[in-house]
Order: sequence, then structure tokens, then C-alpha cells
Amino acid sequence: MNQVRLGTEIRKWRKIRKLTQRELSEGICNQSEISRLEKGDSYPSIDTLHAISTKLRLPLSYFFEVLIHDDVENTEKIKEEVKSLSSQKNYEGLFQYLENLLHTNKVVHPELMNYLYLHYYASMYYLKKRDYRYCVTELYSLLETQVSGLDVLLNIRIKNSIASILAENSKYDESTKIFKEILGESNTSEEYELMRIKVLYNVGKLQFMQEQYKEASITTQEAIDLSKKHHDMSVLGQLYYQKGSILEKLDHPAQEISAEYQRALFFFDLLGLDYYKKILQEYKQQFLVAQ
Repeated sequence: MNQVRLGTEIRKWRKIRKLTQRELSEGICNQSEISRLEKGDSYPSIDTLHAISTKLRLPLSYFFEVLIHDDVENTEKIKEEVKSLSSQKNYEGLFQYLENLLHTNKVVHPELMNYLYLHYYASMYYLKKRDYRYCVTELYSLLETQVSGLDVLLNIRIKNSIASILAENSKYDESTKIFKEILGESNTSEEYELMRIKVLYNVGKLQFMQEQYKEASITTQEAIDLSKKHHDMSVLGQLYYQKGSILEKLDHPAQEISAEYQRALFFFDLLGLDYYKKILQEYKQQFLVAQ
């Protein structure tokens, strides 16, 4: 077991549970030992690790399943490829990549399997290989599978995908309910805050679909502000594009609309999001010329 990774996990979950090192150590060991563990300077005894896992409300098997058996480097490589294909909306490439992984027994960790099936069913939906009801049902089935792992937000990612698909098929009430559940989570970790950005983007899109333009404007601006706060650019281009579309519906001056689309174009260029850049240049060209 890699003691540095073990220490990182203990520290991450201590913060998620809102415990100080002193609070975690109470009744278990000295605070200094928790400090050494989190730095990766030492291993805990099995009794100490069991006591820590109990206080962190995690099964002891979490540490062994994830930290012993998980091939971290390979997992991250696979996830980066999935993220790259997904961000470019290359659903055909994504579907084929996942087909190969999922049907050749190359993936063994249950958490990674669920992550890949999430994107598999999403790409299947966008390629219209199956109807949305089938894909949503399969995504819901993933939520029923209890897995332990490093991605503590995996179920939220699955719910976000379900809600987005439902919204695109005019199931607005169901979609809204799921988004509210996600945004009502008590998680205060930075990971969750970054996930909130994507969820707020989707909520703004849902409100736009329902012609709730003022509400969509507020939600989209909240996501933009959160992106700036956390220095996260992952969906800033999409957010500025969405804001520009909202301002069009609200009959704002062309100069204001243009400014939002120009910002969107900047981030699409910066992040190499050619799919979005093409759409922007094709449909909003009149706002990209000098105002």
C-alpha cells in the first residue's frame, strides 16, 4: 500500500467530514501521528486504520480495495481519454473507445467500471443508438450499485447526466427535482464546488429551455462567478455562450451580447474546444464582428 496515497485519502476524508487533526485523533492516537500519516511519513497499525475509518464513516475495505488493488496511473489515463473525447463531443470515438474497454475485460475496478458505463450510456444516447428511456434506466441502475473508490462524486455525476438527458426530452419536472437534490448536497469539498459549476450550467440550460430567461441569467452568472472563484475554466466558454443566448432572448443591446460571445470564443480557442467554436462561428457570426 502506498503510504503517501493513504495519507492523502485520510486527509481528504477528514476535511470532507469537517474534522480537525485533533478531533480525528481523539480516542485513537496522538495528533502528531495523524499529521505523520497524512504526510505519508508512516503507516498506521491495522487497529489504528480501523479506528480512523470508523470515525471517517468509511468501511475499512475502502482503503484496501482502492489503495491496494486500484491501478491509479492507468485509471487516470483512461479517464483523461474519456474526458477529452467527451469535451470535444466526439461521441462516436468515445463510444468505440468504451466498447473496447468494457467488452475486453480490461477494466476491473467497480468504481472505474461505473464511471465508464456512465459515459457509455450517455454517448449511446447522443448517438441515438437507444432511446433516452433506456439510457436513463441504465444510468439509474448504476446508482443502485454500491462501490467504494476515490471519486466521491461519482453518483452526483451520474445524477447530473440523468437530469440533463431528461431535460433534453422535456421531462422538466423530473430533471428539476434531480438538479435540486444535487445542489442541496451538504458536501463542502472543493471537488463538489467544481461539480456545482457544471450542474449550475445545466440548470441554466434547463431554465432556458423553459423560457425562464431571467432565472437562467441568474443561474448562469452564479456558475460564472463560481468558475472565477475556483479558477476553473472547464466550462467557462459554454457559460459565456449560454449567457449570450440568454441576453439575446432578453433583448439586450448587441454590444453586450457580442461581449459574451467574444468571451466564449476566447475560451473555446484556449481550451481547443473546436466543436463549440464551430457552432459559435456558424450561428453567431453577426455578433463576432466588431461592434
